[in-house]
Amino acid sequence: MPRIEQEAQVVDGTLLPEVEVTVKNVRTDTEYDDDDQAAADVADPNTDTTDSDISRSVTLRVVKGVESTGQA
Repeated sequence: MPRIEQEAQVVDGTLLPEVEVTVKNVRTDTEYDDDDQAAADVADPNTDTTDSDISRSVTLRVVKGVESTGQA
């Protein structure tokens, strides 16, 4: 399940995007809760999971800022 690492927010007048991260094993299609869980799977001698099996996808969602006119 994707998790939100950072909520969209304004910091010192700069609009920061929402950051959503999905970590999964591309070979087994297993989705991990976080990077630590994926690293534990790689380190587990009872699995054949390697670093190259792990995919980390990051999605940035940019929202309109306060008083935005909606133009780029």
